[in-house]
Amino acid sequence: MEQSTKNVALVIAHPGHELRVFRFVELYKPRVYVLTDGGGAAGKSRLHNTKAILEKCGATLSPVMGYYTDKEIYRVILEKDYASLLNLGKKILQDFEANNIQMVAGDAIEGYNPSHDLCRYLINRIVLLKEKEGVKLSNFDFLLDGLMDKSNGDLTIQLDDLDFERKRKAAEGYAELAFELESAIRRYGAQPFMTEYLRKVEDPYVLTSWENSVPFYEQYAMEKVKKGVYGKAISFHEHLLPMAQYLITDLYGVPT
Repeated sequence: MEQSTKNVALVIAHPGHELRVFRFVELYKPRVYVLTDGGGAAGKSRLHNTKAILEKCGATLSPVMGYYTDKEIYRVILEKDYASLLNLGKKILQDFEANNIQMVAGDAIEGYNPSHDLCRYLINRIVLLKEKEGVKLSNFDFLLDGLMDKSNGDLTIQLDDLDFERKRKAAEGYAELAFELESAIRRYGAQPFMTEYLRKVEDPYVLTSWENSVPFYEQYAMEKVKKGVYGKAISFHEHLLPMAQYLITDLYGVPT
């Protein structure tokens, strides 16, 4: 049975993230916003795969689909390009308002990829701006790096065998994602992927979720810098934290 499909948004950093909540997309048919084209270092966009999946699921494509290339969003982060982010946030907010969005789901803060976390900061900014207008949006996130379980399940969607097979076939459109899914199934079995858990965001002011002092993406980037692959590592304290504070804790302030 289909759920209520009115006024739901899905905001994700990269094409392919919709596969993590594939059955949610089928049921809720959200209006979808994708921050990047998923091209990576090679610059080969994955957006066409996501568009095909979303259209087959009956979701709606917003005007914000692949707003940045992957290289561009890393430049925005490294240069702390507040103006660019504010412009993107404004476009999403205006589209939310034009379509009377009442519920939003999107990437969680995990410290795995800076673009994922930045996506969540933008979502929470929009939610807070709407709250200031007296409009309460239901706000949910979902894990991309970690496995979801009952502790993450404020909204739980159980897949049957046919649902899971459609999800698996959709992943085959992404060579790298299909490999990751098959590897995960071999490691954990199919059962963890038979249920989709979305978690209600109770506190949109939270900026971190990791226990270690340095998030994974920063550790990874520092290793790449040492090997000469990257010229500069993205740092949480130098780059993401000031951007997050500006976007969320100082909604109308001027960046310094």
